[in-house]
Amino acid sequence: MLIALILGYLFLGGSHGAPWFFGGQSAHQMSKEVGRIEPDKERRKEVERTLKQIEDEYRKVGATRSKLGKETLKALEQHDASDEQFRAIIQNAEALNTSANKALLDLRFTLRGQLTDSQWRALFPAHN
Repeated sequence: MLIALILGYLFLGGSHGAPWFFGGQSAHQMSKEVGRIEPDKERRKEVERTLKQIEDEYRKVGATRSKLGKETLKALEQHDASDEQFRAIIQNAEALNTSANKALLDLRFTLRGQLTDSQWRALFPAHN
């Protein structure tokens, strides 16, 4: 049961998907779309900086999540690994998910503040 929790935190939890965060688009596609909908060069640069921050944060989280995954697999290979070892991994995964969710949501709200309502809807259309 403990192992299932660890694997869930690492591989299913938190802000695990940039495609979700970018409305199903890659960061490059999103930046291209911003270029289409934002005519003002300075505002466009500001939005693109925020998109870059989102992408950088996502990559940082992915690298840390990968490291935690390797730690988990290493602990699983050790037949004498203690519960404390696994609990530490869970705590690290929880901390990662919490901080990643906060950072990415803060950046998403920053992005929302940089766009008009119509621009936001163009980037993130409602799915019916």
